[in-house]
Order: sequence, then structure tokens, then C-alpha cells
Amino acid sequence: MLFTWFMLTGFIFLFAPQNFTSKFQLAFVHVFRWPLSIGGNLVMTAQTQQLLAGAASRSDTQYTNYIANLEETLAQERKKFKKLNELYNTYVWEGTDFALADVITATVDGARSELTISCRKTTGLVKDQFVLGDECIIGTISDVFPQISKARVELVTDPLSRIPVKVGELKSIMKGSGNNSAKIEMVKNKVKVGENVFALKKPGFLDAPMIVGKVSECNRNQKNPSLWDITVVPACNIELLEDVAVIIMNPQK
Repeated sequence: MLFTWFMLTGFIFLFAPQNFTSKFQLAFVHVFRWPLSIGGNLVMTAQTQQLLAGAASRSDTQYTNYIANLEETLAQERKKFKKLNELYNTYVWEGTDFALADVITATVDGARSELTISCRKTTGLVKDQFVLGDECIIGTISDVFPQISKARVELVTDPLSRIPVKVGELKSIMKGSGNNSAKIEMVKNKVKVGENVFALKKPGFLDAPMIVGKVSECNRNQKNPSLWDITVVPACNIELLEDVAVIIMNPQK
């Protein structure tokens, strides 16, 4: 009890105006220096422990995130390996190489319809090579940028695209119309909506016909009603593609 009173009195003098109690303040600090230092040490110890615990927690988080990133990278590599394995095991692609690429940007509407892709290797990539997405032809290589490991794909719906195709027994040129669709104009016979459209074999670029789209409309030509205009949509949803494969015929070994 007595000690408590002394402590209370000391605090009163400690916080009193300095011009009155400077001597008392110095005496208090001198007398209670040891208990005050113990309290300060306890506070410092608690703060240090909190900092160490925070550092350990951060280290654990960094390690966990590092492992998660490695696992995701491994999963993506397995996915690419599986895709390549499936392509190589298809009889159509005998003696063919593929360059897998990630889709960076996709423009499917408006004046241009194109993809920008990132390739691990651009060796062997040349203009006009066909590009696969979801097992169908989606376009051709229009530009290669080896210095930055990128390339540009001109989609079959691009207004500049011209690809020889066939629908059933009908063979013609499919022209991109720039609205996520393409046209086969002025054909003699009407074709059914939903019928498959195939890109024709092209020596040095494509060894066998490959599906490129489906018929969405077949209407009479406005200038010549005896002929038909066919509207074609891509065989896959190009906007959803995350990766593609460039077909490299007769690769250099």
C-alpha cells in the first residue's frame, strides 16, 4: 500500500510544471529507473516477438505462393505436352511439326480480325502457314517477329483473308467479311445450314483438308438471284482461345 502511494506521488511530481518540480522529477527518475527499464524491456521484447512472428508468417506465405506457381506451371506444361502428343499421333500430320503459342490479344470484329500470339520458338514460322485452334483452321500467319518471339495471325474472318475451301462437292474461295464471319459468294447450288466447310489441301502448308467453319446462312445473290451466297462462321469460338498451334510442314531438322 505504501509503495502504491509513493508511486502515485511520484507520478504527480513527474507531470507537474518543470519550473516547480524539476528536482523532484529527477529524483523520481533516479529511484524508479530500474522498474521503468524493466517495463520498457518487456514492451520491446513483445514488439520484437511480433516482428519475428510477422516475418515468419510472410516467409511461409512466400513459400506457399512459390509452390503454387510451380504447380500451375507444371500443369500448363503437361497440358501443352498432351496437346502436342495428340497432334503428332494424328495420321494427317505425319512428318509435320507444330509450334504451340499463347494468345496475347484477339480482335474478331471491326476492320481487322487477327490474333497476336507468343511463341517459344519462331524458327520455322513463315507467312501463310495455317494455324489451328480447337482442332480447326482459324487463320494463317501474316507476320513473324522473331526478335520478340511473337507472330500475327490473320483470321479466316479478316476482310483480307482468302482461303480455298470446299462445302460438300463445291469448291470455291472463302473471303473474310470482318464481322466474325466469312463469305462464299455466287455459287450455283444451295447448301444446308450447319454443313461443314473445309480448307483445301495446300502443298507445303496443309497436307489434307481441315475443317474451317460451318454454314450459318445461304441466301440468293442480290445481283444474280440464280446464284447463292453462303455465310460461314468459324468452327470454334476464337475469342475463347487461350493457345493455338502453327502447322509447320516439312520442318528443317
